[in-house]
Amino acid sequence: MHVALLGNEQDPQIQHIAKALCQTATPFYFANTQHFGSTWAISYDPDFDDGLIHFSSPSLCDQPRVTFSNTKAAYWHEYLPGLPLKAPSENSSNDSNADPQANRNKRDDKASRVLESAGWVEQERASTLLCWFSYTNIKWVNSIDAVRSHQCKPYQSRVAGKLGAHIPYTFIGNAPEVASQFCSNMRDVIYKPVRGGRTAQFVNKQPNMRPLLNTLLGERPVTFQKYIAGVNVRSYVLGNDVLSVQIDSSELDYRNDDNASVSVTAVPSDIQQLAVRICHALGMHWCAIDWRKSAKGKYFFLEANPSPYFLKVENETGLDITEKLVALMVKTS
Repeated sequence: MHVALLGNEQDPQIQHIAKALCQTATPFYFANTQHFGSTWAISYDPDFDDGLIHFSSPSLCDQPRVTFSNTKAAYWHEYLPGLPLKAPSENSSNDSNADPQANRNKRDDKASRVLESAGWVEQERASTLLCWFSYTNIKWVNSIDAVRSHQCKPYQSRVAGKLGAHIPYTFIGNAPEVASQFCSNMRDVIYKPVRGGRTAQFVNKQPNMRPLLNTLLGERPVTFQKYIAGVNVRSYVLGNDVLSVQIDSSELDYRNDDNASVSVTAVPSDIQQLAVRICHALGMHWCAIDWRKSAKGKYFFLEANPSPYFLKVENETGLDITEKLVALMVKTS
């Protein structure tokens, strides 16, 4: 039985997990979704409810093919979209006897068709991969549903809040009048993407903020949140185990700080139990929960990441996250 490693096979964290699996004599294969269709392929038979992963290189797997049903577990590190189709070059449609504007129109039309085709191709790739991602006999660590929940932070906050977690006062949307009132009622406010992918920033509060909010929210919805003064705590939940670190940084968002320091920290038992409940409620086998610990020791839930980076934290603190993560995939549930 193999373990699938979903992500770029050259990624240090993927390589690290691969090495750990080798030490347990567990066979594995690499599945880089960016190269789906070139270095590996899928064939699926719905009648038998099984499929095959086909590999074009022995560097990806020790066998030329592995069935879905012989894949014991899958580690979801990163989904990479396919490489984009090439747009027509500047001179590809030039006709020396034609009107220059007509040439430009032809190029624009071809470029538009390429973009439309690229979107359709990516949808077809994603739908085919879903045959594999939704194969329930594989222990996905974590599943595509868990990954999608991370793309909607408000959903995570709602689930965590129902389980008893403290949530910072939050507004999500693109209604300027409500956003303006929210920001006026808070001393310090941050804003960040609803889906994630960019770091948080302070709202530059001014006497008349409506024009700025009209411009910002005219472009996209935003998450506004009351700023919680305190420290960053990250809890790695692995099954029923919780390993926590404190991340000290002079930046609002420690991801912007190359000099942020990490140290092992103890969190109260009720927060550990809450972390496990949140992880399981979001359909995850493991995750990294980010908390903001206030000066009074109150823990505020920020998010639960289903595919967190951990190698740097492990190297700096000595926490053995890898052993517990591999055990989740290798051991029988």
